[in-house]
Amino acid sequence: MLICVAAGVVGAAALFGAASMRDIVQRASPLRHAASALGIPVDWELNFQWPGSVEESELYRFHNLLLGIDIGICGLIAILLIYVVWRFRSSRQPVPTRTTHNAPLEVLWTLTPVLVLIFIAFPSFKLLARFNPQSAPGGALTVKVTGHQWYWEYQYPGHGGIDVNSMIVPDDKLAPAQKDRRLLIADNYAVLPVDTVIHFQITGADVIHSFMVPSLGVQKYGIPGRFNEAFAVIDREGTYYGQCNQICGANHAFMPIAIRAVSKERFASWLKEQHGK
Repeated sequence: MLICVAAGVVGAAALFGAASMRDIVQRASPLRHAASALGIPVDWELNFQWPGSVEESELYRFHNLLLGIDIGICGLIAILLIYVVWRFRSSRQPVPTRTTHNAPLEVLWTLTPVLVLIFIAFPSFKLLARFNPQSAPGGALTVKVTGHQWYWEYQYPGHGGIDVNSMIVPDDKLAPAQKDRRLLIADNYAVLPVDTVIHFQITGADVIHSFMVPSLGVQKYGIPGRFNEAFAVIDREGTYYGQCNQICGANHAFMPIAIRAVSKERFASWLKEQHGK
């Protein structure tokens, strides 16, 4: 009986892990297979938004590794709990044991978590070093991102002072095809090239904001009076959305982040168009 219970727990844990890691809903979503990517949440997804950058792909894989470890630990603990309840139930053992110490067992349950943490530490530290802005490859395009109450401002230093203010499009101004992206559509988009190191300099003009684009693996606070830095390499053309996730005032929920990733050639043309305005 116990073997059947253990097999059931392992099977359920493995099924949940496989479903979460593969995330069939997102894999089957038209957003993934469309010619132009769309970085938004998908109904019933079980994992992070589908990666749109090199950095988010690494985060996605690391998250799946941690998820597998967590599921394994939870499954083992569930089996041990079921075994203890069954093995030491009062009908089977009416006189409780008075054993209080077991040196090998205590060493085992102390050493095992340490080994698990060491196993996790190596890829974790590697990822932390990878996300250090100072380790970003050269040749980056710098974009200054400023959070205002309640909109975003994108500036392109070194490109003639291009300044883009991005504000939410109200519900009554949305086209029928845009209704599913309510609270995400903006009047102006930050345009960025693919296959290029994008160096974000993030700050706040008034209060603390948070620049978060989940599908690109970017999340940094915009704090007045200082710059926080992040970078990303977008690997697919498309439109990527995010939102401020720091409560910054009455219209906190109405300042979407809207980014349009284009080819390097189209980005060069866009720069010329901005200078011609």
